Amino acid sequence: MKISTRGRYGLYFMLALAEDYEVKKRSVKSVAEERGISDLYLEQIVASLKKENLVKSTRGAYGGYELNFPPDEIMVGRIFRTLEENIVAVETDEKDTETERYLWRRVRDALRDVLDHTTLADLLSHSEDEIDDYMFYI
Repeated sequence: MKISTRGRYGLYFMLALAEDYEVKKRSVKSVAEERGISDLYLEQIVASLKKENLVKSTRGAYGGYELNFPPDEIMVGRIFRTLEENIVAVETDEKDTETERYLWRRVRDALRDVLDHTTLADLLSHSEDEIDDYMFYI
């Protein structure tokens, strides 16, 4: 499975808002600068998150973006489904046997389970050292 930059940047933005939940609002520019990414590209991503009602914005001097729900109510799967065209662990092939299709379905279901049962709060509760210890490639 490969998550595009759209999905990754959207998750970065949502985590930044989760870190500051009920403390302060964040601008797209501040998160983009913090992560070293394009603020114009991030603005497009945030528009999708806003349309899906995951974030809300306030105009003015003390304006910015904030989560529309507490971090423990926002599942990572919802973020990725909002931003990614298609999340597929393995695409099946007409040459696959029923046994192979069974394996691919199990992989798909396990991926969905992780994404749909992991909240922003879960991610924030782990230290950076713990996260760095995970292997990102098999």
